Amino acid sequence: MAIRRLPLLAALLVAALTSACEPPLHVQLASAGESLPSPAFVIREPSRPEGPRYDLVRVSLLDGTPVWAIRARGSLGGPGPARLVYGVVPDGFEEVQPVLPLEAGRSYSIAVSGEGRGGLHVRVQADGSLTTAQ
Repeated sequence: MAIRRLPLLAALLVAALTSACEPPLHVQLASAGESLPSPAFVIREPSRPEGPRYDLVRVSLLDGTPVWAIRARGSLGGPGPARLVYGVVPDGFEEVQPVLPLEAGRSYSIAVSGEGRGGLHVRVQADGSLTTAQ
């Protein structure tokens, strides 16, 4: 019986080691005062003080409907800007999903990926301010 468990244990160990090697990207609102129409976000990779490595940013409604996406033009896993403004395509990136306006009363998911992954859920309040959401 123990011999049959070995392949399962080996697969679990490989999955744990592989996912543990992926560095996290931390995504947060740039300030407590972020609001429509162009809130800013800060992206950090704690293991790299020189800047985060990412090549794709997707913003979508929580149901998965895309509202904006950008990707790096060049090599994958390169450095991206630490500060990102919604709807503004940074140097070295291109827009793959044209930006749609964020709407009051809606919640959105910001997903950043490259060498690592990270994300944030935000809610747009009735006054246009953004708060983090669960």
